[in-house]
Amino acid sequence: MAALAVAFLLAAGHPCEADAQRFCQGAEPGEGGIVRCLKEHESELTGACKARFRDGRSGSPRSIQRVAEVRAACKDDAARLCKGVKAGGGGIARCLREHASELSDPCKKEGDEMEGRRQKVQAMAQALREACKDDTVRFCSGVQPGGAPLAQCLKQHEGELSARCKDAAAQIRMRR
Repeated sequence: MAALAVAFLLAAGHPCEADAQRFCQGAEPGEGGIVRCLKEHESELTGACKARFRDGRSGSPRSIQRVAEVRAACKDDAARLCKGVKAGGGGIARCLREHASELSDPCKKEGDEMEGRRQKVQAMAQALREACKDDTVRFCSGVQPGGAPLAQCLKQHEGELSARCKDAAAQIRMRR
């Protein structure tokens, strides 16, 4: 997992946090990689995480609403341009990106807004990496960088982390 997964795991409170740490260490973030991994392990998930998926709420209410808005805006485009693409796993999103020049204006607008949010999240993850760099060296020098073990190590030292690192993690929690 990359820095986004670290941000996800540090932003405690998600009912799937422990399951993501346990099962999804190699999952690629973005385009639903962590969610897809958790769904693959659905029978092994904790009760709270299973409930989150059963309710169809694997993300935050805000992100679920955004996905619904994008789906609504791009529904006709997906039907027209991505007929043979199986839903799930980011396939339709990839297909729509491949046909970016052919998309309707509403779908392009939603896609542009999603890309802007994705870039913001990447910037926050980079800021978190930078803010926690010294803490990572201090507490987790023997841990492979960029994955769930690193996030877990930082979480174990949460009370000892620098104010800078804690503030960066708090910023991510507030924007989830």
